[in-house]
Amino acid sequence: MAAALGLVLTELQKNQAASPNLPATSNPPASTPSAANPSPTATIPPTPISFTPAPTSSSTPLPTPSQATTANGTFELTVSVDKTVYSLGEQVNVTLTIANISNQTVAFTRTGLDFDFTVTDSAGNLVYQYSIGRAVPQFIAIEQFTPGENETATYVWPQTQNSTPATSGIQVPAGTYFIVGKSSAIYGLQTSPLQITIAGS
Repeated sequence: MAAALGLVLTELQKNQAASPNLPATSNPPASTPSAANPSPTATIPPTPISFTPAPTSSSTPLPTPSQATTANGTFELTVSVDKTVYSLGEQVNVTLTIANISNQTVAFTRTGLDFDFTVTDSAGNLVYQYSIGRAVPQFIAIEQFTPGENETATYVWPQTQNSTPATSGIQVPAGTYFIVGKSSAIYGLQTSPLQITIAGS
């Protein structure tokens, strides 16, 4: 029995010497977690995303627009002023423009009064209208307006009233006023009110 065991050990040593690359002993494979007992994993909580709106100052008023427009798909009417705050008695320059905003050449009907404008006070009362009391030439002319072509005219409101004979030529008081631009009656375009302020002396 001892002789047989010694023979087996001798054969084993010979096999190891013939195959030096084979390990003398084998390590058991690393254990893998079973489905029933999974290994714990670290869970990283999501980083919360916060949004801080830009600070707004209620003490800073938005600038008053210096122009207003309206359009009918072919023509656009614009009324503009050179500034929005005037001194008492200072003339107000009112510019009116009608432009072809289509992508094709169109016929523009010119009259003796292509533009008009009104001025109302903060209560909505009419205090001035450019066309009141003016002699208007009676004619009609047709012109071709290419895309982007326009007609412009500048008028002066001297800060006076003319809505009634009794107040005609009287200086308006300081306050808030609204200017509305108008095209000729042929097109009937009218802008939204454009606000200006007349400051007291």
